[in-house]
Amino acid sequence: MFKSYEQIMAELLADLPSTLTDKLPGSLTYTLLAVVARSLRMVWFMLEQLLSLFFVSSSKGSFLERRCAERGVIRKLGTTAHGKVNLTRSTPAPIGTTLTKGTLLATLDGKIIFTVDNDISLPAGWTTILADVTCTTIGITGNLSPATPLQVVGAQVVGVQNIKVGTGGLIDGTDNETDEQLRARYIFTIQNPQNGGTPADYIVWAMEVRGVTNAISIPLNRGNGTIDVVITNGGIPSNELVDSVSAHIKTKSPVGANVQVIKPVPRLVVVAGTIIAAQGFTIDGLTPLVKQAIDSYVRNVPIGGVVRITGLIQAILSVKGVFDFVMSAPTSNITLNTIELAIFDQG
Repeated sequence: MFKSYEQIMAELLADLPSTLTDKLPGSLTYTLLAVVARSLRMVWFMLEQLLSLFFVSSSKGSFLERRCAERGVIRKLGTTAHGKVNLTRSTPAPIGTTLTKGTLLATLDGKIIFTVDNDISLPAGWTTILADVTCTTIGITGNLSPATPLQVVGAQVVGVQNIKVGTGGLIDGTDNETDEQLRARYIFTIQNPQNGGTPADYIVWAMEVRGVTNAISIPLNRGNGTIDVVITNGGIPSNELVDSVSAHIKTKSPVGANVQVIKPVPRLVVVAGTIIAAQGFTIDGLTPLVKQAIDSYVRNVPIGGVVRITGLIQAILSVKGVFDFVMSAPTSNITLNTIELAIFDQG
């Protein structure tokens, strides 16, 4: 459809009058035409890009955002992980002190940093104290499992011997919405125009809330006139996110609608097997990377979806240094129930 430099050059040379006989490369005529052909090729190139950026199916970046915004579909920013950490010591503290708001904590490799949300009093005699923390960066990388060890960044806090993530884990961290996710949400909105509270409407409304990565609606789940909306943020969402989605839906749903936003039921996925390392790699070095790859795949399985063995193996083999993987569990695909969400069991 679009012309290449060679096509343009050939057409320009063919249009020259027969009186111009010196049209070989290096001649004045050829050189002048080459300059024109390059400029025309740039015009064709811009036309190609314009056509690509015009359609939502091929647009990207800020151009995709502007097209989606025409229908009120705005790219969602990611959210920061938060939760409680457990400060402990083996014996009662001889003196009291304070863990000040803004104190920085980090994972042992120093890559993920959290801030303490409030001043925490550490009285004399304390052995265990909980503290609320928030990740300093947006994204799922801030989501940490219970008992993950942390360390203080900078000057040590007097009396604190160990810091670990609390039993609830650090949760609710989500990445910025990607082009593909934004495109999919836009297309779903276009193909399911709002129509006074259809099941698809509730999915659209739930997905508008920052932090929600997947949602399903279940009409008549509690009887006539009821509808339940199940949401996830890549894991089991917090009560705060559930309340936020519920409040947002109430501003859009029909008057009198009996709507309930609920969390999915976790379904632990246990993956077992033997990693065969490529030359130059070790099992100890590959294990955390393999776990990360499995967790990433499982997080992308939608509510009520299917955890496929082929998907797990592909995720594992995508890790650099993994030569092969012999899987012993699961032995077959795991089909989730309607409101179940797959959660990778990293234990």
